[in-house]
Amino acid sequence: MFEGRKYDDETAAWRRFWSNRARGSEHRYREPAAAAVIGDHWQAYFGKTFAGRGVVGLIDLACGEGEVLQYANAQALQMPDMAMTAICADIAPDAVRLAGAAGGAEPAVADCARLPFCDGAFTDAVSQYGLEYAGPRAFSEAARIIGAGGQFHALVHCEHGAVAATCSDVAKLLESVLDAALFERLSTCCKALSPGDGRAVDTGMLEPSVEALRQALQRVTEAVTAAPDGPARVHVARLVGDCQRLVSRVTAYAPADVEAWIAGQRAEIDAFHHRMTSMLRVAQSDADMRELAAALAGQGLVLAPVAELAAPDGEAPLAWILHASRPA
Repeated sequence: MFEGRKYDDETAAWRRFWSNRARGSEHRYREPAAAAVIGDHWQAYFGKTFAGRGVVGLIDLACGEGEVLQYANAQALQMPDMAMTAICADIAPDAVRLAGAAGGAEPAVADCARLPFCDGAFTDAVSQYGLEYAGPRAFSEAARIIGAGGQFHALVHCEHGAVAATCSDVAKLLESVLDAALFERLSTCCKALSPGDGRAVDTGMLEPSVEALRQALQRVTEAVTAAPDGPARVHVARLVGDCQRLVSRVTAYAPADVEAWIAGQRAEIDAFHHRMTSMLRVAQSDADMRELAAALAGQGLVLAPVAELAAPDGEAPLAWILHASRPA
């Protein structure tokens, strides 16, 4: 299992990640061919599970930005005789704000391991790369809120999957930024170049701080060059350019504004890195999936055989497919 930096407070880290984030942001895993496979999976699933239904009460658990809800809504629009109500639940308020706005669902800020809904409250529960973050108890909770004849369907991070491989590459790139102490060296250099409060530049401090920053930027640039193409590579390359521009114009800004910008960039990288390492920590093995299946069965659901969602290249899978239903 991947060992990376870990937030002291996972909830705070996820709320930071989603804070004021736009839909489809650069931190989201979105490789076009893989995204198409995932989209086709949900379209087929909802087409089958909604067929012949009159009423559906759906909840998207650990909903993120509500991508799954959009597939559900698209299918529901093709079934005018079916009435669907939906709730999007996530630990992060800004996530449910995004999901609710995009999917026409009622937002619910909730820990998926302690859902504030009564037994059997929903006919359908779904999750995509989300419920596993809340731990095995979240799967028991998902089962608890499904009523008679209801369905549970989830795509779960796979330990030996394509997403895990991508997350590992991204985490290593982001770690190059943190391990190079880029933000600390940038802060020291900016203070040396522009001490503020009318103070003179300390020439003895200036040269070593500039050299330290140069080395950090070089180290990160080398990591960017070696990294696979993707949003993380673009993000870090842009960060390098922004740091260089800041240093070249630092005297044009108030020192407090410079420090605030550096702190914001550090928080952004920390949040991005947290998401990647979190994905790796929660990626499920064969044994893990047996435990999750047992948690669902313990709540009276009937399990379908656990399957893998194949990647477009036919090699490492994109996800585990976990499906269960409650007898009518």
